[in-house]
Amino acid sequence: MFKINRNNLFIQDLKECTIHIKRTKALKISVYVILIYIVITILSFIIIPFITPIENTIISNDFKIFYQSVQTILANPEELYTLPDYKMPFRYFPLFSLLFLPYTLIPFEVGFIIHTFLLGIFQIASFYLIYVISTKFYNIRYNTKLKKDLLFLVLMAPVQVPMIMMGQISQIFIFLMLIVIFLIENARLKKYSIKGEYLLIGIILGLGISIKPFAILIVPLLAKLFIQRDGKKIKLDHKILFKLLLGLIFSHLINFVYVLVYPNMLREFLEINTTAQISNYPSSSITRIISILFNSFSIEAIIMIILTFISYGFIYVVYLITPYEKINYPLYFGMAFLLVIIIFTDSWFLNFLIWFSIVFPGLFQYEDEINLISSETLKKKLKISNYITYKITYYGIVYFTVGIVIGFTIFPTDPILPFLLIILYFNLLWRLFRNR
Repeated sequence: MFKINRNNLFIQDLKECTIHIKRTKALKISVYVILIYIVITILSFIIIPFITPIENTIISNDFKIFYQSVQTILANPEELYTLPDYKMPFRYFPLFSLLFLPYTLIPFEVGFIIHTFLLGIFQIASFYLIYVISTKFYNIRYNTKLKKDLLFLVLMAPVQVPMIMMGQISQIFIFLMLIVIFLIENARLKKYSIKGEYLLIGIILGLGISIKPFAILIVPLLAKLFIQRDGKKIKLDHKILFKLLLGLIFSHLINFVYVLVYPNMLREFLEINTTAQISNYPSSSITRIISILFNSFSIEAIIMIILTFISYGFIYVVYLITPYEKINYPLYFGMAFLLVIIIFTDSWFLNFLIWFSIVFPGLFQYEDEINLISSETLKKKLKISNYITYKITYYGIVYFTVGIVIGFTIFPTDPILPFLLIILYFNLLWRLFRNR
């Protein structure tokens, strides 16, 4: 009989995902929808300049900033965060710019088209990872309409349309974070044979931090990998800690070099990530609403830091008191990113795709939990909790435009999503605490 060894098992699981897509009409349609997103973006990029300057639209807006940052860091690194030509603030680490270096070797127009195709590829690749993580590590079976509908949404999420049009990099970031979750879960359950997984966790998370600096909130959530409680004793695994730190440091060597050579870059990086404001675009941040209502823009950074410290503190306390084997890493990662959408001053509805994609592999663990509960009262509470999560998810992925329209026409920021996200935060925090 033919035996599948653990090295081939991952390939088999990817094939299983492909079979699932082929057998599910909605998922096949989703793949075609992503291709339609890409085609529409490219056609818009080609045709719109004949009607109006492309600068008057969102198309290729973010990609242009990334493209300019590469040229800047190579020609005059000290202007990386202060270049006046940027249409929006550049908030990333130096390594991020260098990752875009290949694009500068080809014309801007060709680069954007290639980048658009890559975003579609990363979106589909992330879907495969989500499927593998949820089915193989969390034993999720997509046997209900709710599960199938949300699986469909994670692949074709309409919120990704503006991301693709702007040339964002969130799809790439999502892919990296899912790899980190995959490696963490595999380190715990040893389903696949992977060498150097702790070093890889550090390296890939480090790359993710360069792409989206707020991913630094994930670093403390690695503590359970090298700190274990044995009765009343706490054991520290120095080898795992060393590998994680080595990976993180290695992935940031270029950033360290640039900061050493150009010390002002660190100050400018921190300043632009805490004080730079894009006031003409409706933020999804509760911090921004507080600033508008109480005219507290001058202390917005302080408010943001205080709110982050308190809200992340709640999450981390629950994380620390939860046994290692019970930790739902997608939920904890997702909670960290949820804080960014709620609190970071210039946070957008676009980041909701990051939250949804990251949290998805572990989301249905709470759905399946209901079947294990005997108390009808508790069942009712859990069903209400799940209902709240799913409804807010649908709003953020499908109906996100409502608050944006209000933000552009009536109120100077999104007045709907921030409050929904706060409800989502406390709802999920309760679930994490209950499942500790």
